[in-house]
Amino acid sequence: GHGGVNQLGGVFVNGRPLPDIVRSKIVELAHAGIRPCDISRQLRVSHGCVSKILGRYYETGSIKPGVIGGSKPKVATPMVVKAITKYKEENPTMFAWEIRDKLLSDAVCSADNVPSVSSINR
Repeated sequence: GHGGVNQLGGVFVNGRPLPDIVRSKIVELAHAGIRPCDISRQLRVSHGCVSKILGRYYETGSIKPGVIGGSKPKVATPMVVKAITKYKEENPTMFAWEIRDKLLSDAVCSADNVPSVSSINR
């Protein structure tokens, strides 16, 4: 594909996924509570791109471009389910990704067995 400058003045190459450093910055800013439209302006990345990366991050916990086929979603262990239930009782409005972060920070899960956000939402 050929490169160019997107509407926001950011350089991009058509069809190439964003570099990981930009992806992690997007996720970092989102965690800091910055709205996707502001993130897109700040990093000069299109809004659609920001929401796509965040969507994938919240679903898979990964900033890597999608893997075709992907791995099977991990099944939460009873201990994890119990922790999630407890968080939800303490804070019913908690977002799934906040729950994931809390599981990690409370060391209920390690990074390789933390459930995906889509499985927390069930």
